[in-house]
Amino acid sequence: MSSTSSDGAKSGSAMSENTGTPRIVSIEILGVSFSIKTDDDPEYIQGLVAELKKRLSDISRQMKIVDPLKLAIITNLLTLDEMHQSKEQKQTVSRDYEASSLLQDLDKRLGELGL
Repeated sequence: MSSTSSDGAKSGSAMSENTGTPRIVSIEILGVSFSIKTDDDPEYIQGLVAELKKRLSDISRQMKIVDPLKLAIITNLLTLDEMHQSKEQKQTVSRDYEASSLLQDLDKRLGELGL
């Protein structure tokens, strides 16, 4: 998501179709309404909002958290934890693939040498 905050600072990620034309998208989360200026498709932003609302609702129900600020903090911590675990898992898979590839190359070259 690429967006511009009220102070004009730009932030973003590459998971949506960027139209290049800034749009205002209204958002309501945890009883707070605001608008963001974004180059992304409003449907993409609303999809993210819907996903976040579902996640907030699930965590609130499972952990019995009523306070919106606590709920937002816990939800963000859990999301960051998932991101870090996913990153570590991808790095492990990548290292395993590299090791396997090196072993295959070594085996092939040793075979070529008759060893």
